[in-house]
Amino acid sequence: MNDMTPQEERFYATASITVLYDIFVDTATRLSGKYVALSRKASTEDERRRWWAEVMELRDLERSVDPDDREALIAHIEEWRAEVARLQGR
Repeated sequence: MNDMTPQEERFYATASITVLYDIFVDTATRLSGKYVALSRKASTEDERRRWWAEVMELRDLERSVDPDDREALIAHIEEWRAEVARLQGR
């Protein structure tokens, strides 16, 4: 959360927990979709399995987060957005 702009910090501090949870789920879905796409274009079976394992790990992590834990939701949103950005162009 250290790389947030003041606007992002303000938004996260004032947004309802329901809105944060929706963003959390949407961000997980985007990242999962990226992993699925990478799995589909993998050049080897090992690579395909590796990306699919990421999908499953993300699914399990998403399910384990308390939907009322504001700090955990924000931390995962930020982490997953960074991962989506890192994987762009792959």
